[in-house]
Amino acid sequence: MSNVEISEEIRKNFHLFWDNFPFPVMLVYKDRTIIEANKAGQAIGCPVGTRCSDIGEKKFHAGCKANKALREQAGIREVAYVDFMGQVLDSYWVPLAGSEDVYLHFSIDITEYAADRLLPKKQEQSGCDCGCECSN
Repeated sequence: MSNVEISEEIRKNFHLFWDNFPFPVMLVYKDRTIIEANKAGQAIGCPVGTRCSDIGEKKFHAGCKANKALREQAGIREVAYVDFMGQVLDSYWVPLAGSEDVYLHFSIDITEYAADRLLPKKQEQSGCDCGCECSN
């Protein structure tokens, strides 16, 4: 983990804008060190000063778009079903304007609003265990 220099003004503004957001939001350095986390992020265990990529299993971070967002200096959005959470997440990686090394990351649980095509198929009660939708 690196010693990240972020102004007090940026830290203050992060909390001003994000502390009341109902889902976890993190301000993250390019090496994945969490610089700040909003109240929801702190509540679920996003500790400032640790690397977000060290939270949970490595495979949970396989879909991370941080490098692409920082390289392109553009926000990246991905909506996908996340197996280990059992949720459809609307996820964002947004570079901080004027910084090549810092980005916001957050995901919103949209499972209850998600289209059926985003949810895993339920196994038919037909006795077939092939994982398909057949009625054998």
